[in-house]
Parts: sequence; C-alpha cells; structure tokens
Amino acid sequence: MELSKTLKYGEKLGLDELEIFVHITDVIDVEGELGEISKTNKAKETDIFVRGIVDKRVGFGFTNDMRFLNDTVKKVYSSARANKKDKNWQDLPEVKKYHDIEEYDSEIEKMSVEEVIDTCQEIIDLTPEGITPAFCDARREVGEKYCINTNGIEISERGTWNAAYSYLVGKTKTGVTPGCLGIEITRRKNLNLEKIVSSAADDVKLSKNLKKAGSGLKDVIIHPYALEDLLCYTLLTSILGENVVRGKSFLKGKIGSQVFSEKLTMTDDPLYKNGVSTMKFDFEGVPAERTSLIKDGILENFLWNDYWAKIAGKRSTGNAYRNILKGTVETKPTNIVIEEGNDNIFDIKEGYYVKGFQGAHSSNPESGEFSVVCNPGFKVENGEITGGCVFMISGNIYDLLKNIEEIGREKITGTNIISPLIRFKVHTATK
Repeated sequence: MELSKTLKYGEKLGLDELEIFVHITDVIDVEGELGEISKTNKAKETDIFVRGIVDKRVGFGFTNDMRFLNDTVKKVYSSARANKKDKNWQDLPEVKKYHDIEEYDSEIEKMSVEEVIDTCQEIIDLTPEGITPAFCDARREVGEKYCINTNGIEISERGTWNAAYSYLVGKTKTGVTPGCLGIEITRRKNLNLEKIVSSAADDVKLSKNLKKAGSGLKDVIIHPYALEDLLCYTLLTSILGENVVRGKSFLKGKIGSQVFSEKLTMTDDPLYKNGVSTMKFDFEGVPAERTSLIKDGILENFLWNDYWAKIAGKRSTGNAYRNILKGTVETKPTNIVIEEGNDNIFDIKEGYYVKGFQGAHSSNPESGEFSVVCNPGFKVENGEITGGCVFMISGNIYDLLKNIEEIGREKITGTNIISPLIRFKVHTATK
C-alpha cells in the first residue's frame, strides 16, 4: 500500500508529524435462528485513521475511502491548527524491532460464502433432538493492518480468523432452560463443530435437572467465558496506564504489592499462538510484546500506549487501540493469559459451577464492585455436576481475586482471556 506520498503531502501542508493507520476487514458472516439460516453477510470495510501534529497541537481524522485520504489529511491539518496545544505531547512512535508473528491461513481467505453457510447449517444439523438451536453463527474474517508515520515506521501484517458458536435452549416442566453456549475461535481453518454443539447441548441437559441453590460462603468454579465478562468491566480497566494517570484506577500506587492471591499469574500476551488478539504491532505501529501484569499475586505492570507511556515516564507496551467512534488512540489489552495450576478443581463436596454472568456490564470499573446473576449455573456435588441452578454473587473483584482456592490444569481460549477454570470462595445469594 503506497502511503509515503501522503506523508509528503502532509509535510508540504505544514504538519510537523503525520501518522496514517489503515485497518481492512473482509468478513463473511452467516447467522442461524430457530433451526434455520436467517442472515448472510459479506462485507469488506476499510477504516483509515489519521493523526497530525502542528506545534504540539494534535488533530484526528477518519475516512473509509482511500480516494479521500489527502482531503482527510488536509482536514486534520486544519483541525490541529485550531486546537489548543497539548503540553504533554512529545512525538509519534519511532521504529523498533518487531517479532516474527504469522497468524494468517490462506485456506481461510479462500473460503466461499457457500462454505460458511454449510458450516452454519452443520451446526444446526448437529443439534440433538429435543434441544432448540436458538441462535448460531459461522464467521470467516481476514484482517489487514498498515501503519506509517513521519518518524520512520512503515509496517503491515495480515491475519485470519475462523469462528462459530451454538446457543441452545431446552424445554423444562416450567419453561425453558438458560441459553447455553458452545463456541470456538481459531486462526486456522479447521473448527470442531461437534465439540461446539455437544458442549452447549450437555449444559442444556444438565440445566433440565433443576437443583436448589443455597446462600452463604461457597466454593464457586468460574469458567473463563464468564470470568472474561466480569474482568473486562473491572480489573482490565484498572490495568490501563491512562486510567492510572487519570486517577481512575484502584491499582494506582500498588505496583510491587501483593494485591491478589499468590496463585494468580496473569500476562498480556499479543504473541500467544492462535490467540484472538495475537499481532505483530499495535494501532500506533509499536511492536507487540508480552507484559507481565501479575506474578504470584504481585502487581508488576500496567498497559500503555505510546502517548500515556511518555506522560508517565514509561515506554509503550504495544497496547494502543483506535476507537472508531471517537477516532482517538486509546489503550486496550490483547490476549490476557492466566497461568494454569495443577489441581482438579471439581474435587469438592459441594459447590457451584458458572459458565455465564448476567449484569457484568453494570459493574463499577473504578471500585471493582459487581453484582451478577450466574446463568447458566450448575450444582456440584461430590465432584460431579449434577444439575442446573440459579443464584447470584456480588462483591469486589479485588476481594474475589484474593480468594482463589484453586486453578485448573487446562487453559481455555476465549475472546479476550485464555484461562483455566478457577475456583473461588465467594458469597452466593438466592431469591
């Protein structure tokens, strides 16, 4: 992609610095509803983000058409001149060494609309009799990123994703079971559709056997899909450097402190093989790198983009992200990896197992307070999952992460989190 001429155009206009970031997505997405294919979408989108600086005055621009790139640069120049000086501005990122990351599969790019439709239909066909395939989806995506700036960065990469999910429900004597999800996201072509459907179907069957939940301090095993929802609205906002600088993080001033259970080790790993957010560079062209966040319960680092890192006297961890609605540069985790333990966490006399939360989005990101309905939830008796149940847990994410009882042996890959099952001591409540 030839963007160097646009840099020269920006310099001729009078821009001191100029950055262009291009993100292209090519998607085929097929949805199913109530046992039938309901929607097919094929789309290719181009998002072009422009950032220009004149005398510490920063302007942002956006277009989705390369033909209007020069016009966008001109508007960015005018915007920058009209803005107030940013006293914290230093400069755009500079060239550094990149890791050799390859998360592209040509077989995914070659997939046709018909192949994706067939995948979605197979999910429907695999659903056991007596269980309703409420929703399902098959998706193939190819992504391209380009970044160039006047400090010498000129880098690009391609990636592919293949994903499918099945969301199933079943009838009970009094109504229907909770919706149960089976999902897989991979950077390679092959999907295990049987496993996707069977995992959801097994949960539906268990949910039909309704068990009574109790209140009090209980052993609760949380699946990574549920934990991901909770962490995204609490802990993962507090580890962002910009929130630390702004005084909006509970973790400010706690680097080096034993904040969490010694059983917890967590890394932000954009180099993780087959991770959803595995990448060579971030949305500023800064090399992606592993960042140790928590080691044996001790808080070690925060995540930074280039701008906020320089304000804090740090260096970017390669976690810049473009907000398409605002056009601004923000900070975002990549693949959050929680290290496995060595325990069979179902080895308990009585407790609960949670695969989904309702209400996690209402959590308080600054304090970490949360109150969620565990749905689907299951009863565990003598090490076995015996049936479904509905209950609530509430509290504070930092207290929860201090009270880790055990961590499982096998990592499970979610959208943002790669983690084993984790067992906590937590207060439950029922109606």
